[in-house]
Amino acid sequence: MRILKIVLIVGLVFSLLTLSVPVMAQYPVPREQAMVYETDTKYTVFDKANTFVPRGTQWGSGWHQVANEWDWYINYATGEIIYWRITGWKYSRDHLELRWFVRKGVTWNDGTPYTAHDIVFTIETLMKNPDLLGAVNVENVKSVSAIDDYTVSIKFKNPEYRFHHKLRMWGGITVVAKHKWAGKDPRDYANWPPVETGPYKFHSYNKDLNMFVWERDENYWAKKVFGVSPGPKYVVCRMAPPPDIDLADFIRGGVDAPLPHIFTWEMIKAAQKRSEHVVLAPYMDAVSQGLTFNCAKYPTSLRDFRWAIQYLINRDLLAKTYPMAEKSYPTMWPWPDWKALDKWEFPEIKAKYGEMMKYDPKKAESILDRLGFKKGPDGKRRTPKGEPLSLVLLTRPAPDLGYVHAKHLSDELAKIGIEGIIKSVDPGMFGELVNTGNYDIAFDVLDVAVAFPNDIYPFLDSYHSKHVKPIGEYQTSGDRMRSRLKSKDLDKITDALANMDPDSSKYMLYARRGLDIWFKELPSVPIVEKMFVQVFSDQYWKGWPTEGNMYHVPYQWWPSLIFILFKLKPAS
Repeated sequence: MRILKIVLIVGLVFSLLTLSVPVMAQYPVPREQAMVYETDTKYTVFDKANTFVPRGTQWGSGWHQVANEWDWYINYATGEIIYWRITGWKYSRDHLELRWFVRKGVTWNDGTPYTAHDIVFTIETLMKNPDLLGAVNVENVKSVSAIDDYTVSIKFKNPEYRFHHKLRMWGGITVVAKHKWAGKDPRDYANWPPVETGPYKFHSYNKDLNMFVWERDENYWAKKVFGVSPGPKYVVCRMAPPPDIDLADFIRGGVDAPLPHIFTWEMIKAAQKRSEHVVLAPYMDAVSQGLTFNCAKYPTSLRDFRWAIQYLINRDLLAKTYPMAEKSYPTMWPWPDWKALDKWEFPEIKAKYGEMMKYDPKKAESILDRLGFKKGPDGKRRTPKGEPLSLVLLTRPAPDLGYVHAKHLSDELAKIGIEGIIKSVDPGMFGELVNTGNYDIAFDVLDVAVAFPNDIYPFLDSYHSKHVKPIGEYQTSGDRMRSRLKSKDLDKITDALANMDPDSSKYMLYARRGLDIWFKELPSVPIVEKMFVQVFSDQYWKGWPTEGNMYHVPYQWWPSLIFILFKLKPAS
């Protein structure tokens, strides 16, 4: 941790020394007409927008944020339900049918109306092709049809209470344009340039600069329907440069919205000293930060081994030395400390596991000794078969928070005779290794499955064994880091919850039982609350969310970015 701080401070000092150099990032469009934001991803997919297949879209390219849209959104900063491409929905009394009401006036960016037929086509495509990404979301669908151009009827095999969330932002079902996709193989069709309903259309990309550019659609449907249109004519998405260059660029006005995962609190404080254009929007992310075990790989397949590793995590220390904000907090819960989620923090669970989830290296060693992972004469632990014990700790590169936590665990493992090998890879490769199960312990945020719908079922269901694929085979669903947990007890509870009314007392009873099993199995370990300080520059644009006016979640990588773009106005 101390080494990381020294490296960061040296980088910051260097950056400040170079501010006199009159060099700023160059863009293929006028800077004063563009909103520039960053990602930590090296682009590898430049000509595809297909969510049905692995590597079918490029994360951080802007497609998810400014081109694609969802039927409805929740503004988690205010609690507002935003009916966007729809006007609402209605379940039948027995919850065996859902009526979905499409808003008139919505169009794709080629002018074709967005209708019930697009939704029917998308759901039928997933039903006919169970190997596609997203197909898991329609397993309970019996049939789907268009009653008219703006009304969808979705019928279910078993009572369904939460299908409406599958068409919400990040809900799992991305509706595609029937008039473009019909007759195409969904595994091969590129959908490029993308035909979507969002406010921006594809303009260009630059592979050498790792940059995508999107241009405002002047015929955007929401201009007529809602009277809204984004302020910037262009949106530029680029891979962030090294921290010293990134900081200098931000101070000079070369970037509007850095990525808080890598634009650290120290960098923010340095920027505040050199620029009057720094706007801060601190906000707790929809996830907690933690680690996940590969439950299909020995020895992390052993439940007691997982608990031993948990005792090596010093949450209090990691919260105090949190690099992304002024402070954070240790947590035992796999979701953020949002008031609305308090109902899932059962007192019985906290009493049972709260004290167990503490930093206790002696306890860890005691468990390892009991399991047969004992130290040899050289002080190194070995497996019961006498083989050297080492663990691959998968993370993104520094200064990502996962790297900080991986370094911490590696140091703690070394103290008790275990080699912790940090494998630091770019986000694209990280996802590849996670999905194929090529890791022992992975460090990242935990799942958003509770926070977004405020329902524990999607979270528990993400750990259901139905998602599990053999190591080496690409797993397309399940918990965020593909723990590959297999628990018959958890499966049984989850299957029961699937057909229960979430508002019933019985549902809460089963939810508590399911969460108890989850903690007992411990496929993932929550560590700290994921607090970010999203920083903006108001040198070119004003109207950003702030701590005093948090009108929308401020994160620039969320698909709800469009609602911020609607508020932006030129600063001059």
